[in-house]
Amino acid sequence: MRIVVVGAGIAGVTLASALRDSGVETVLLEQTQEVTPVGGGLQLAPNAARPLLRLGLGAELAEVGVPLESRDMLHWADGTLLHSIPMGAEFEKRFGAPFYTMLRSDLHGILLDAAPPDCVRRGRYVTDVLENSDVVTLRCADGQEVNGDVAIGADGVHSIIRSLLNEERQHPGMRVIYRGLIRSDRVPGHLAEPRMRVWMGSDRYFSCYPVSGGKTVSFNALIPTAEPHPESWTAAGRIDDLGRALHGWDSDVHALLSAAEWIGAWGLQERAAVPVWHSDRIALMGDAAHPTLPFFAQGTNLAVEDAIVLADRLRGATALTVGGSLAEYATVRSQRVKEVHTSICTSLLALAQAAPEERRGILADSEMANAGWIYGYDPDHDGGTTATSSSNGNQPTHPRM
Repeated sequence: MRIVVVGAGIAGVTLASALRDSGVETVLLEQTQEVTPVGGGLQLAPNAARPLLRLGLGAELAEVGVPLESRDMLHWADGTLLHSIPMGAEFEKRFGAPFYTMLRSDLHGILLDAAPPDCVRRGRYVTDVLENSDVVTLRCADGQEVNGDVAIGADGVHSIIRSLLNEERQHPGMRVIYRGLIRSDRVPGHLAEPRMRVWMGSDRYFSCYPVSGGKTVSFNALIPTAEPHPESWTAAGRIDDLGRALHGWDSDVHALLSAAEWIGAWGLQERAAVPVWHSDRIALMGDAAHPTLPFFAQGTNLAVEDAIVLADRLRGATALTVGGSLAEYATVRSQRVKEVHTSICTSLLALAQAAPEERRGILADSEMANAGWIYGYDPDHDGGTTATSSSNGNQPTHPRM
């Protein structure tokens, strides 16, 4: 059986890596001509790290990733510790994998190296997909056509494949994510420690954590804006604008901004998960199916989960039975994504409505309620069961309002 994946981002290359040596031929169509390091840092939680360890990528992840010791929530003005979540040896023991931070480009490179050789065809911009009873034909802008038994849309938030299955529904977001990278030797030493620091304001936040094996510090900030910004991985932002938006914030925040030489600015668009994930021979995954706002940093992790569950369903399918396999994948994943998105939105609403003195308790409640079922989810087992026992089982609960 032949799978044609549109998009060679993290979702697509994870799927190709998981299907390697399975007997399923995987072809990835990528519109760019070469890999460029975009996106800055990311958080690889145990729910995604664990299946990648099972793919034999443990040494590679350990080389570029930083296993966090804690995630610290701080007051925006003076850095007072509001809540700390331990993420050391006990966390790894509980969930079967570390909580890593790393560069997106490093993770992508690891997965690309693990994929079948020469599976990526670059410079292929897909403009249309024709689905018949026994074949899917993908037409590219250069006039070439690629046939497969199945087409998978892993082409991100601007997905061509999503638009074929769903009516586009997006709302201009009035928030911007600023991102930047700084060499660790340019920042105060405590800011390069293996911890994630998140300064919480009422309507904005700033966070930082080490990447590149500790050689670099990644930071990002969520800021409300008076007008929409372009949704772009590569658009430049102004450090002065971010500094003004964070006027009066903790001195550590401004120490990081002073050391930054360049920042990116990514406008957030409000998109819900799609109602239709699949047809008989087409399915969606990653941001193409469920664009995830960068709260709780589960976008990459959900994309990896998608790939592992989809690979499991495709591994046992044939050209005649693949429609049922795609339907099963969509059922499993749409429910999981809905639960995670609901949990994120509920927690954010609770924080936004709370008085400052109440946020410490809300953060603690949210972590206690959600850690087990979010980080313990195991896409390698029955499409999603807990990898380890927890007091909350595998069901989401939500913080007090």
